Amino acid sequence: MRDRLEKIIESLFSIFLIIAIAGGGIVFLMFVIGIIVGGTTGNSLAVNANSVMLPIFIRSAAIAVLLGLIQHYVIGEHVLTMDEKD
Repeated sequence: MRDRLEKIIESLFSIFLIIAIAGGGIVFLMFVIGIIVGGTTGNSLAVNANSVMLPIFIRSAAIAVLLGLIQHYVIGEHVLTMDEKD
C-alpha cells in the first residue's frame, strides 16, 4: 500500500512539475512575442500572460512542491538522511 501511494504521489509530482516548467516557457514566449509585436496587441498579450497564465503555473508549481514534501514523509526518509550502511 505504501509503495503504491508513493508511486501515485511521484506521478502527480512529475505531472505538476512538468506543467509548471512548460508554463514558464509559455509565459516567456508570450512576453517575447508581445515585445516583438508591440503596440496594443503586444501589450494585451503581455498583460494576459501576467494576469491569466502566470497564476495557473504558479499554482501548479506550489502543488508540485507540496506533493514532493508529502512524498518525503510517506517514504520516511529525507534526501540528506544518512543510512547505517553509508
